[in-house]
Amino acid sequence: MCGTRLQPRLHDGRERPTCPGCGFVLWPDPKLATAVVVEAAGGIVIGRRAIEPGYGEWCLPGGFVDDDEHPAQAAVRECREEIGAEVEILDLLGVYHVRRMIRPHLVALGYRARLRAGAEPSPGEEMLELGVFEPGRIPRLAFPSHVQVVSDWLRIGEYGMSEET
Repeated sequence: MCGTRLQPRLHDGRERPTCPGCGFVLWPDPKLATAVVVEAAGGIVIGRRAIEPGYGEWCLPGGFVDDDEHPAQAAVRECREEIGAEVEILDLLGVYHVRRMIRPHLVALGYRARLRAGAEPSPGEEMLELGVFEPGRIPRLAFPSHVQVVSDWLRIGEYGMSEET
């Protein structure tokens, strides 16, 4: 905050970067993200990534939560951006701690959603293609957290994939 180089100091039993001038402590907080299981007639919507990390691999729609939005709003926005469709959030599937090697760790919120009436998914800028996959035919997913979200969705078994969704 004051421009002095941070130095490691003990806080709450752990070393944290601390400013010896003004006392500022840099707490390494995780980023907040979403991953959405979007139910569609016969399966769930999964996209093949057009960006890194995981270019060309399959993933759930989702992404980072902006500072000014509720995580469920971020999930809806990310679906609009990535699969070009409006969705309705149905449930929170779980909260996942995602460890990353280089970047800050994540806390990911897994949501269950369905397409809004009349919505037709189409790939956004971050997707090469989309598919609707039945529970037994889900492709290998790029991220372990997405595997866990889908696994939790399968375990719960509340697919709700009717002709209307």
